This record gives sequence, structure tokens and C-alpha cells, in this order.
Amino acid sequence: MTSRDERRAVHSPSTGKPSVRVVFVTPALGDNSLGRTYALWLLARHLGWETSVVALHDAQLWGPLAQTAFAADCRAVGTSPHDVAAALAGADLCVAIKPFANSLGAAHAAARAAGVPLLADVDDPDIEKTLAFGNTATAWTKRVARELMRRPKVAEMRRMRRLLQDVPVLTSNPTLQQRYGGTVIPHARPDLGQGAPHVHRRPTVAFVGTNRAHKGVPELRAAVARLQDDGYRLVITDDAPSDAHTWETWMGTTTLDVGLSVTRDSDVVAIPSHAGIVSRGQLPAKLIDAMMLGRAIVASDLPPVRWALGEAGILVRPGSVAELTAALARLADPGLRTSLGARARKRALSHFTVEQLAPEFAAASNRLV
Repeated sequence: MTSRDERRAVHSPSTGKPSVRVVFVTPALGDNSLGRTYALWLLARHLGWETSVVALHDAQLWGPLAQTAFAADCRAVGTSPHDVAAALAGADLCVAIKPFANSLGAAHAAARAAGVPLLADVDDPDIEKTLAFGNTATAWTKRVARELMRRPKVAEMRRMRRLLQDVPVLTSNPTLQQRYGGTVIPHARPDLGQGAPHVHRRPTVAFVGTNRAHKGVPELRAAVARLQDDGYRLVITDDAPSDAHTWETWMGTTTLDVGLSVTRDSDVVAIPSHAGIVSRGQLPAKLIDAMMLGRAIVASDLPPVRWALGEAGILVRPGSVAELTAALARLADPGLRTSLGARARKRALSHFTVEQLAPEFAAASNRLV
């Protein structure tokens, strides 16, 4: 037997099915795109498969995952598709995370050279964001200059879009599936148990995750500021700005474990994303974490969030400080928080655990190997 055949003859302890060696090609080791890689890695490890995670650069691991078992599987392999092809030697499957030239582009060339099946994963509307035309209100000269600078990136993403038509695809939510087809594999999470009991009448609201412009943190800060007569507090996993308030706790960039601890101890988790191109196709992993831990959730009413949360939280109009404030005010009631948290946890356990999603990931993979 070849080494690959020998490995396939060994049965996985989790499934009793032949073992698989899968290589995840991720666009970078040093940013939050690694979070999606981690979610799929959890599924492969649950299945008992051999795993490795490679990137063309960024040897320093993204902080939240630097202290996890996942980190031991990650390495930078060089600067070209040839380096990725070498990393695929003996692999049964290559999974390209995100439709970027340094992930899908490199993996497509490398997998072809190595004779390894390729599965592409799309968890964000990265292509749509790049190909979207600029703001028509921008001055004409600035707009032209910006478009000239964007042309190489636009051409690259158009090529990635064409590649996605030629390979099997995973997506993180039905909104992306409508565009790219394939199999929906949401962000998988282990069951870490129920979070803290909902007993406080002066709630702590948490924003956990990467704080970017479209995430709605300014609106969240404004909403909590309006609730100071009721003693609300706000915890944010980012560095403190110059105008931080006394009722705000800014924790800086945290590890995955610390972020989960913040979520577990919070009374309310807020996901107040704006209604832009990114948010309309993005399923936040922190939403799944909050549901799994039985938190009361207030989130912007956007398609992937609505699909994941169902009736287990409060949805508000994106960008509306008034609606966000009103929703948070309702959650001063521990009984309501307990009820919503229980519904959220029940839904997460039935839809988003590693155990629930691993068979679907295995089925999509086994069609290729």
C-alpha cells in the first residue's frame, strides 16, 4: 500500500470510518480569518482525522488562538504555491479557507499539482465586498484614483469567483449558499456548558470579538450610556479609546478562553452590526458562542443572524440606537434573560455543536476522497 492507502485503511476512533489526512490552507495565521479555519479544524479532529494548517506567510499566530491545541497544527510554509504543494504531499484532502489568491488561488494550483482533491470554504462575502462599486457621492477624482488602485484586487477576486464555479464549496450560512451553492457548515463550537445564572438586575453587556467599523460598537456604547440610571455596564474586547467611560471595561485583545469567559459571565451579549455588504453575508462566530453559553442576545436583524438565532433572541434594526437601547432595557429582567438564554442554548445544541456538524462535514469531504 501507499502511505495514503495505509492511512485510509486505519479507522477513525470517532466514526469507525477510514481516517483522512486533511490540509487546511488559510490566508494568514495572524488575523481573525483563522477563526473559521479553527471551526472546521474542530470538526476534522472530532472525526479523528489527521490535520495540518498552512499559510504562505504570517508565522505569528492570531492572539485569540495562540494558546490552544490548534496552534500546534499551524505553520507558515513559504511564499508560493509550490510550497503549498509540498505541504500537500500524502494528503487526502485540501480545504481552502476564503476565496483569496493566497488561500484558494494557491491551494487550487497546489492541489492540482499534487493530485489532491480540493474543497473551497466561503464564510464571508469577501468577493462581494471587493467587487462592490465605491460610494457614488465621493468626488469624481478621488473615486477614479481609488478605482485604479482597486483594479488588481478586483481582477484577483473575479478569478477567485471563477475558481469557485469549478470546485465543491462549503459556506457558513444559507445567504452565502444562495450565491455559491454547496453545503452549509456553520461555525462549529464545543459544548462548554451553561454560562452564569441570570440573577442581576443591573446587567453587564458584552461585545466580544474583533472590533471593526461595521460591528456597531459606537451605537452600542451610546445605547449603554442611555441606561446609566439603571446601572448597566459594558465590556468590550478591544483597547480603550480616549473617551472611555467609567461604566465601560476595555479588555484589549484577548485569548479565546478569556473571550469565552467574558461571554460566560455576561448578562447580555450584543451583536449590533451595521447593514453593509459584509454583515449581510456574515455569521458571527461570537453569536454561536453566546447561544451555546445560554446568554440573552441582542443582535442586528440581518439574514445570517436571523437564520442562526431564530426566535431565541431580540433582533433590532441595524444602526438604530433607539431600538438597541429599548432591547437592552427589556433585558433588565432576569426572568426574560433566563428564558431567552435557555432557548438560545437549546437551539445551539441542536444546530451548531461539533457533534451535530461533523457528519455533514464528513459527508461533503468524503464525496471527494
